[in-house]
Amino acid sequence: MRGVLVGLFVVGLAAVAGCKKPNQAPDVPAVPSGPSSGAVGVEYTFSSSAADPDGDSVAIRFDWGDGDTSDWSRWVRPGDTATSSHSWSSIGTFSVRAQTKDTGRNTSAWSSGYSFAVIRTWTKTFGGVEWDEGYCVQQTQDGGFVITGTTGSYGAGNDDIWLIKTDASGDTAWTRTFGGSGDEVGNAVRQTQDGGFIVVGYTCPHGTSERDVWLVKTDASGNDVWDKTFGGVGLDEGSSVEQTPDGGYIIAGFTESSSPSGSDAWLIKTDADGDTVWSRAFGGERADWGTSVGRTMDGGYFVAGYTYSYGAGGGDMWLVKTDATGNRIWDRTFGGAGRDDGYSAQQTLDGGYVIAGNTESYGAGDADMWLVKTDAAGDTVWTRSFGGTSGDYGRSVQQTRDGGFIVVGITSSFGAAWDNVWLVRADAHGDTLWTRTYDGEDTDGGSSVRQTMDGGYIITGTTYSYGAGWADIWLIRTDAEGRVDEGLAK
Repeated sequence: MRGVLVGLFVVGLAAVAGCKKPNQAPDVPAVPSGPSSGAVGVEYTFSSSAADPDGDSVAIRFDWGDGDTSDWSRWVRPGDTATSSHSWSSIGTFSVRAQTKDTGRNTSAWSSGYSFAVIRTWTKTFGGVEWDEGYCVQQTQDGGFVITGTTGSYGAGNDDIWLIKTDASGDTAWTRTFGGSGDEVGNAVRQTQDGGFIVVGYTCPHGTSERDVWLVKTDASGNDVWDKTFGGVGLDEGSSVEQTPDGGYIIAGFTESSSPSGSDAWLIKTDADGDTVWSRAFGGERADWGTSVGRTMDGGYFVAGYTYSYGAGGGDMWLVKTDATGNRIWDRTFGGAGRDDGYSAQQTLDGGYVIAGNTESYGAGDADMWLVKTDAAGDTVWTRSFGGTSGDYGRSVQQTRDGGFIVVGITSSFGAAWDNVWLVRADAHGDTLWTRTYDGEDTDGGSSVRQTMDGGYIITGTTYSYGAGWADIWLIRTDAEGRVDEGLAK
């Protein structure tokens, strides 16, 4: 009987052992995350994570989509992030995937792919023997770029509006000049619904001290379709333009002709032929300027700029909200005891606003790049200053597709020369993700930045370090982290 019991006990142990669950394979890892685009020969870091049903530690490797696969990462706890870096040797779009293994040597299937575009980054200069400057850039529907600014090297007068169209590689498709014997400047350009372009700036007839807002409409080849001037006997200038849904245009700038004292911010609405529908001036007893305009989600408009009539100090950043016919709903000032300027603004995805400029009231140096985020009522959500011990200035801002921000301007605190192009990438809270300087041996500055279709950035400005003449328009094409193939970004 005892032998029978022992035998049953042994059989029972075997049965229990046979019921033990086998070690299961880890879960398929998350789709890798990382930059959306990059340059040839530059190393980029990607990350992923995975769970494991048994709670085992996991390791992750990456398939880079170019025939190469990374080594397995170090062991991490399930759910923790593992990273790896890679560089590509050719241009193209690559699918980056991840795979997991656990300590039991079980492996998962590969994850879905993350699309990473390796693009050709570059810099280009445009100009002749005189002074040529770039003020605004936009990517066009065909993947190329359009730039406006001013040229002293070409055209009919001292300075003419210069419109430059390039292909996706930055090579010139065509250029056009607009002007007479006086001085003309293009401050902003946008591609229009018909594939043409609209440029705003100013014209100053030769031999006079007057200046008028100048609006120039072109076809897709840059040929003049019509042009309109707005102004009176004083100085009037257009700084920013957007096409409206009705086919017309909204312009922001400043006017002395319509101001009883100094200058006022000026908002002009036109029809599709450039004829005035209405105009509004905003200001007080001192000088006030409008530098940026946009249509708001409710069908109204905003104007950003700076004011000496209102606020706390010697010039404050200024934001004005209007209804659809340009009547002021509210305005807000931002600043302290020093001079604080606003140069570029955009309504953000949450209905608020972001404004870029510079501040002498806050920050580390003589002047700092300043980024101000507001809610839909224009009340401050946060502000951030960027800079060192010298002068640093913000000139253009855009919200990026991930909800963060890209800002370009000028830095004297960082870089090789006295003034350098400065690109600052911030997250949705305004905190710095990275910065880049682009510089030479002389003075350079950034005026305009836009995120490109592939997640990189296009910058225009002015360089004294490179090019053919005294100063040239500078066009810089970067990857998603602000890098360029030439190694120019630091």
